[in-house]
Amino acid sequence: MRVSDKQSSNGRSPNSRDRSDPEAFRRGRKAGQIVRGRLAGPGPHGLYWVVAAGHRLLARLDHEPTPGRELLFRIERLEPELLLKDITPPPSSRSDPALFLSALTEARSRFEHRLADDGPPSVPPLDLTGARRRFLAWLTADPAVRADFDAVAALCAVAGDFLPRTEGRLAYVPWVFPGLAQSELLAARLPAGQGGPAWTVRVFGRLAREGLVAVQASWHPGRVACRLMLERRDAAGAVTAALSRVRFGRAVLAPAWLSVGPLPAAYASGFVARLLADAGRPFTGLRLRV
Repeated sequence: MRVSDKQSSNGRSPNSRDRSDPEAFRRGRKAGQIVRGRLAGPGPHGLYWVVAAGHRLLARLDHEPTPGRELLFRIERLEPELLLKDITPPPSSRSDPALFLSALTEARSRFEHRLADDGPPSVPPLDLTGARRRFLAWLTADPAVRADFDAVAALCAVAGDFLPRTEGRLAYVPWVFPGLAQSELLAARLPAGQGGPAWTVRVFGRLAREGLVAVQASWHPGRVACRLMLERRDAAGAVTAALSRVRFGRAVLAPAWLSVGPLPAAYASGFVARLLADAGRPFTGLRLRV
């Protein structure tokens, strides 16, 4: 970016917020140094305000900017004009929520090609402990399968960079219900004093016959309450019947259904997509001449 020493001409007396001061930025700096900055917003004459190392500069940008985005600049030269180059790392699944979600979907699809087409659940109780044990044994027996699963698990770990802590941890649990594809599970623990000891669990995925399914559950010792949301309301009977009793460890629990209803459009892509919808995307490829 090229930095300008112009000031905003709005007919009023200039103040510090209207003035670009590259001279103050130059003091004590040399070419090759790296500084942090951000795009503050549009300025006059097609220029943009940029804050670099705490200095407010009026700059000509080579690309359409995203105000507020954090950037890294390298000082290319100080004279005769101040030239900064954007060296912000390109967006990746670790820095861009949209790329993260795309990578997660692709990794799950790659792994699920290896899964057998599971039939409908057996007669209740749905044995989660047994299903998890068989699933882990299958992973252990095939290193290639394990590698694909680990790729999904690694992305789930990255989700903590984007999701608020209060929303819980993301996990991939393809064993939790027979035939559940593109599954996601968000689990949050409630400590004593905040409604606990308890857990809140949200599960989302797609079933071949029943379509998209989402369950919101709360667990207290010996008690489970659930809300069920479905793409196809006519599938409610089959899903609630399969979940009428659930075995986890030695306990067999019978969920209390608080509600059964349609899946809201906001959750058609899952809980995680909904939470990431408002997350900003990094801007890259910027060269500024100030």
